[in-house]
Amino acid sequence: MGSGSSQLKCPNDYDKEKFEKIMKLYDSLDSNGDHVIETDELNKIADLHVRNKIRKLKENIDNINSETETKNKILENDISFKIAELNTQLIIKQTRNLAEKDDLISFTNSEIDKLQSMPKEKKSEKFMEAVTTKNGNIDFWKFFDYMKSRTQDIDNIVW
Repeated sequence: MGSGSSQLKCPNDYDKEKFEKIMKLYDSLDSNGDHVIETDELNKIADLHVRNKIRKLKENIDNINSETETKNKILENDISFKIAELNTQLIIKQTRNLAEKDDLISFTNSEIDKLQSMPKEKKSEKFMEAVTTKNGNIDFWKFFDYMKSRTQDIDNIVW
C-alpha cells in the first residue's frame, strides 16, 4: 500500500471491515502513493460511481411510480366512496322532494274538496272575511286590494 493509509485508524463508531475495504480501494486508486488520485486512477471508480447514481435515480423513478400508483388507488377508492355517498344523499333528497310534493298535492286537493263542498253561506263568509273590516263593513280599499289581482275574474261572475 503505497499511500500509507494502513497507518489510519478506524473511527470508533464505524464498522472495521467496511473501513478496511475503503482503505484498500483508496490504496488501489492511489497506486503511486502521492495522495492524489490521477485521471487514470479516477476512471476506475468513476464508472462505478455513475452506474450507482443511475441505479439510485432509477430506484427513485420506481419509488415515484409506486407511490403514485398507491395514491391513485386510494383516490379511486375515495372517489367511488364519495360518488356512492353523493348518490345516496341525492336519492334521499329526491325521495323527500317527491314525498313533499305528494303531501302538498294531497293537502291542496283536500282544500279544493272543502271549497267545492262548501255551502253558499260559508262561501259568502269566506269572501266577506277577505273584503270587510273588523266591524264587518265592506271597505273599498280592502275590496280593491283583494280584486286588483283578480280583474280577469270579474267577467266570470254570474249575476
